[in-house]
Amino acid sequence: MRRCFHPPEADATLQPDMAREIVSMARPSTLRLAGFLTLTTGGLMLSLGSLMTWAKVPPFDTPTRGTDLWEGIVTLAIGVAVLVGMVTMRLMGTASARRAMAVAILALGLSAAAIAAADAVRGNARFTSPGQRDRIARELAAELHLPYEEVRSRLAVVYEQRFHVSLQPGLFLVVAGGLLVAAGGALSVAWAARSSTPHADREIGGSGDGVRS
Repeated sequence: MRRCFHPPEADATLQPDMAREIVSMARPSTLRLAGFLTLTTGGLMLSLGSLMTWAKVPPFDTPTRGTDLWEGIVTLAIGVAVLVGMVTMRLMGTASARRAMAVAILALGLSAAAIAAADAVRGNARFTSPGQRDRIARELAAELHLPYEEVRSRLAVVYEQRFHVSLQPGLFLVVAGGLLVAAGGALSVAWAARSSTPHADREIGGSGDGVRS
């Protein structure tokens, strides 16, 4: 009976599937931890920034939130997709699948940053486009209790004059979040490549209690 409880031999190794990594008590590798923290922070920044104000438009400083634009809706979806993809990547059973997911996350981060940066560069034109003028006029008409047509005509006159759209922190938060996600994706690509080696498999499976890591 005593032999049933003897500790594993010194040269024993463990070769689990990648799903075991999620519940493993082993200390995560530096690449894995850095990628996780970077992706989590970047994904949250993307989501939060997309819900915040991207610009204020004179003469009444009417706020334009990210989700008032298709670009903000896309970056919000990317933020959610990054957070979901980060968990999915850890559950994938092969290194090639994890690497493909990491590359996709990297591309999504760059796309989100590029979308927000493009709006920042063309701020005056983007945030005062005809569709945005209509939306701003509707909000002002409801706030000021004035006819929509009157407010819309006044805005048309103002927009023909010289003015400058005031860009807000939400827009830059999305740019920073996208770049951070891209960095996390690059770290995850490196982690996925390393996890395909026998040494990494032992590191993932090792519990530090009788099993060599």
